[in-house]
Amino acid sequence: MVRAVQHGGAGVSAQVAPHPASQNPTPFRQFIVKMHGRCNLACRYCYLYEGPDHSWRTRPAAASPAVLDRTATRIAEHARAHALKALSLVLHGGEPLLAGADTLARFTGLVRDRVPPDCAVHATVQTNATLLTEQRVAVLADHGIRVGISLDGGLPAHNARRVDHAGRPSWPAAVRGARLLADRFPSSYAGILTVVDPTLDPIDTYDSLLA
Repeated sequence: MVRAVQHGGAGVSAQVAPHPASQNPTPFRQFIVKMHGRCNLACRYCYLYEGPDHSWRTRPAAASPAVLDRTATRIAEHARAHALKALSLVLHGGEPLLAGADTLARFTGLVRDRVPPDCAVHATVQTNATLLTEQRVAVLADHGIRVGISLDGGLPAHNARRVDHAGRPSWPAAVRGARLLADRFPSSYAGILTVVDPTLDPIDTYDSLLA
């Protein structure tokens, strides 16, 4: 709140009245960490990489080890300060797998090592699935990192705007990664994030995802 104060006719200055401290602050329980600042796809609706703001081009491609180390410490400090019994750690991008599955595993390990022993860290990675391999998913599974997939439907037509940098459809690689996860690591599956096209039949889209 800003309060205007008159000083003997000499002019008006502004003072900021302090807000009363909350007696019951609500702590953060979910932390979304941008592990990599680039993407191997060029989805036509992407507000970041395909939008008018290209400032991302001048920023670091990936979070440095020092940044990740400090981030893990700050998350742990917050968990300790608020006596959290559980928190959600979401590894995001860009495409987070560009950072490497080992990097994702190391960072998750740092967070788990530094939070209080009675605080559970539920880790997931949100990926477009095109870079999933058996080895990468095995690393993630071994470190308790579940996998969420960004997919706009269960048919190629639903994903027509999800293309790579050469304009080629990402569907073949994405469905291969999704099938790998379903067939070999079903317990690692953490859900699907979908951008729904209102011009397509929503029931058809829903049914295709169930299949």
